[in-house]
Amino acid sequence: MLAINGYYDGTNYVAQENIAIKPNQKVIITVLDDFLPVRRKKSLSEIESYMNASSKSVPDGISAVDYVR
Repeated sequence: MLAINGYYDGTNYVAQENIAIKPNQKVIITVLDDFLPVRRKKSLSEIESYMNASSKSVPDGISAVDYVR
């Protein structure tokens, strides 16, 4: 038996760790009273701006957009 951390994203249960679960393997889901802070997805321009803030974050000759992809 294995215990892992995860969260419910409103649609799916998401494991916060890499695990190998086989099809039809039984699981036990425990719902806690704790909540994670709401995470907003960053736009491509926000990511590009963040990555261009440091010249070492993106290798030379590659745009931030291509690097993120």
